Amino acid sequence: MEIIETKTEYRLCYISQPWAHFTTQDVAIQWGDDWNDAPYEHNAGDPYEPSSNDAKNGLHWSTKTVAYEGWFDDPAETYGNNSPFSVQLINRGDVPWLVYSLDPGTIEIYAGTTIQEFTRLIRSVGGKVFEEVTS
Repeated sequence: MEIIETKTEYRLCYISQPWAHFTTQDVAIQWGDDWNDAPYEHNAGDPYEPSSNDAKNGLHWSTKTVAYEGWFDDPAETYGNNSPFSVQLINRGDVPWLVYSLDPGTIEIYAGTTIQEFTRLIRSVGGKVFEEVTS
């Protein structure tokens, strides 16, 4: 059986403040509960983890969640509660997951951003990223 590993880097696939969720799977095929429903902020759940059936079919990926803080707005804040977007549309690139629009300029963080670039952008304006510590 062929093992399919779609990505080796964690890429942004879902924001539910203060949590940022990343996947090693292509964000176009990563899925979660109600990711096709708008408004995402009232419908969507966290990204799905691989199941035993996925593993049997040679599909392997992982997810990672980090907490963040900073002066970034998500689509629900930018477009008002009951935004017209689903996770599927956001992950397609219709709008960024996060926007920082104070001086010195605008920073947009889109789906597919690597965890390293996400961390750099959040920290570039004085924000913080907290990774889960496991023992």
